[in-house]
Amino acid sequence: MKLSAYIREMRPRQWFKSLYVLFGAAPAIFLLPSNLYTASLLIVFGIMNLILIQGAMYVINDIADAGKDRKHPSKKFRPVASGEISPKGACSFAAILLASALTLGYALDARILVIDALLLANSLAYSFWPRLKDKKYLDIFTVALNFPLRVMAGWYLFEPYNQARFSLGFNLNSTAVPTETIQSIFFNAPPRVIELSLRFSTVTLSAISVILLTFFLAMFLLSMKRLAEKQDGGIEKLRKVLKEYSVPQLKAMSMLSALISTAMFVSLALSLKPLLIFLSPPVAYLICWYYRLGSVKDSPVKEPEQIFTKSPKFIAVSVLILILSGILLFL
Repeated sequence: MKLSAYIREMRPRQWFKSLYVLFGAAPAIFLLPSNLYTASLLIVFGIMNLILIQGAMYVINDIADAGKDRKHPSKKFRPVASGEISPKGACSFAAILLASALTLGYALDARILVIDALLLANSLAYSFWPRLKDKKYLDIFTVALNFPLRVMAGWYLFEPYNQARFSLGFNLNSTAVPTETIQSIFFNAPPRVIELSLRFSTVTLSAISVILLTFFLAMFLLSMKRLAEKQDGGIEKLRKVLKEYSVPQLKAMSMLSALISTAMFVSLALSLKPLLIFLSPPVAYLICWYYRLGSVKDSPVKEPEQIFTKSPKFIAVSVLILILSGILLFL
């Protein structure tokens, strides 16, 4: 019974977020020298690393919010809030998860260790000091930041091995126009011609696009979550920051995030394979569908993992689009 409580404390339903490693790996893995065994092993260890660090973050969050969670209709059943796991036991468990994650992260790549540390720092700032979860806009921004960090972990799994490492070149030239001009007379400086060039690989553009895509997509999902909670009414007593938001503000934030997410998908498609741009309308439709789900009574977007059980059609269409993406990539 105790073991199952500790596993539930790691929130297995949230483990799918660790798959964001794959989004970061996607631009790099195709440039990896052909070794499927190495690629598979790196992905497995990358997912394990994120599950461990996320587990530590969830335990820390539950320790901080145990008092409020006991008053929440669904969170009161969490092991720390319900008393299945004592605060002391929860602290020890968080320490074990954290040590395991940091050790594995360092073994994979020192930069992944840094990402683990940033995820932890973000979690502490969110749950403890300065407790960003109670601050308007920052509560959404802080959680959304975790997603591109997970993507970057996926990138750095493969970056040391691939043949086109992340690189971005910048060049700026300025030459004077050798003529007598009014500007020269008045300002003692001739007009100049400025040549600006920016050089980068498609892999670099892919990495930047996928990082921004996951960030703004997370902003969209989180603003929709807050919108559904706001429209629920009574939940405001349990989530302090909701009192700071208005429904129009949350709708505007979700729409803007959705628009930028779509633009980033187009950028990613053009950098990976232009044929993928034909998936832009289905992706935009999927985002609109999710937005509509946020306006129904007892909306599943309040707990995104409930989408799997409350809206199986949405999941089926999402999987279909992923399959089509894979097919188009290999055409």
